[in-house]
Amino acid sequence: MTKEQCTKLAAKIFNAVKKKVSDARKYNKEKGYTDASNWNRHRQQADITVYDNTIWKDGVKIVKSYYINVNDVHMGDLPTHYDVRYVFSELRDMLEAQKKVKGWSGLNYQVEKVSLESCSWDGYEVSIITKVCLADAVCPEYKSLMNYINKYGTKKYGSPVNLGNYELFSAAKGGKRGRLWDEHGERLFLDNRPKWCANYLDELRKYRGTKDTMLCERGEEDYIDEDERRYSEWAEQECEGEHRSFLHVVVKTPTGKVKLDTKIY
Repeated sequence: MTKEQCTKLAAKIFNAVKKKVSDARKYNKEKGYTDASNWNRHRQQADITVYDNTIWKDGVKIVKSYYINVNDVHMGDLPTHYDVRYVFSELRDMLEAQKKVKGWSGLNYQVEKVSLESCSWDGYEVSIITKVCLADAVCPEYKSLMNYINKYGTKKYGSPVNLGNYELFSAAKGGKRGRLWDEHGERLFLDNRPKWCANYLDELRKYRGTKDTMLCERGEEDYIDEDERRYSEWAEQECEGEHRSFLHVVVKTPTGKVKLDTKIY
């Protein structure tokens, strides 16, 4: 494909994503569904997937093309993995430009490295955008929590935490045999959960003294209840849990005594 054709496909994907998340935001606003955990709420998120059209002929694997879906809707086909790379590079530039538009500061996306099929046994590793979210405006409680962490917290070697917006979240995730792999729920950003933020801030203020240290480290995990994990492994059943992008916070006294060890998400 030519660069012009790739850019045109990227624009088609961008417009589909934009419509999905903006329509959901409009619906939620009209219905008053401000709580991101409300089951009636429409997901302000679009999922993007890349598949390969592979056939076998005379014992030889042939990758005819790659195709891109947005929420299971076909967007277009690409003949080479180079085209896939170019389309997602263009899409990323479009999303970054949209974030600067008034009312779209909550736009964020996830980039993942995936392996695409090739005609040999080795695949092509390509960075693609898998999720695009349009989060609601940051609540004042999150701003207070973020400012407190950035003021008093430090990373492992004393560098600043620099916690920003839309970094911490949880999302429903499913799997089987005690393992999770399918993130299928809307990402619930801490930025939009005022009660949670206020509780976290109260906890930090309660345990942190003027001479204490507050060590902060970012992390991610797939959480599943241990009883459900064991049963899912034993019975080879499906299981449910959540994916968490968290901030691990440890408050210590000058003598090294741990006063608080918690995860914020």
